[in-house]
Amino acid sequence: MDPAAIQAGPDAGAEHGAGAEHGAGAWPSVLLAEHDVAVAAMLVRYLTKDELRVRQAPSPELALAALADGADPVVVLDLTMPGLDPRRVRQALASPVIFLVGPGPRPRGLNGAGALRAAGARRWLTRPFAPRQLVATVHELLDVPGPSATRANGPTDVRGLVLDGGRRMAVVEGRDVPLTGAEFAILAALVGVHGRPCTRRQLLTATGSRAAERSVDVHVAGLRAKLGMPGLIRTVRGAGFAITTAD
Repeated sequence: MDPAAIQAGPDAGAEHGAGAEHGAGAWPSVLLAEHDVAVAAMLVRYLTKDELRVRQAPSPELALAALADGADPVVVLDLTMPGLDPRRVRQALASPVIFLVGPGPRPRGLNGAGALRAAGARRWLTRPFAPRQLVATVHELLDVPGPSATRANGPTDVRGLVLDGGRRMAVVEGRDVPLTGAEFAILAALVGVHGRPCTRRQLLTATGSRAAERSVDVHVAGLRAKLGMPGLIRTVRGAGFAITTAD
């Protein structure tokens, strides 16, 4: 196999490497859900070489169980894994996910960038890709606030603003506030760090967009106008934006 690029290969057995962990315990953890043994072994080498601990889940069942526990700050998931149900993946996600896709047909309903984002993707890589590209993307997402506030297991309340992950919308004083996907992702990221500032790059990464960082300002302006809560989202000079958690 060419070490410069990752491509799809034959399935060498879904149970090979089940539950295996690689790397030092103090390193940031990555869940690798990849059924192809040769591909997984190569990715593990590159990730651990860059001081990332890797937990493997080489079958849909193991992947879904590992996703639900939320123990890994970043997930790398092969969408071509036989038997994988993307709807169950979206329901189980508790961490930012990088999808590995193509170049062949994708699962039904996951054609196009919008569909991938709706399925929970923060980033996706299309085969063939350079392993170092995946490593760089993992490190980028490790700097992004986790999506705990967006999980569907209950709303999050901040100063009377309810962020409802199940319906992916905000509620202000009983009023439903429809949000775009990018607006919801930005608001969830800000709420998820409990008042700490997020840079424009972090917020842009949370949306999964590849637009210019200044596009975040447009989304924040839209949020401020829709929410009607002056002072909730404050600009932090030289740092980005933050949620004001206290009245």
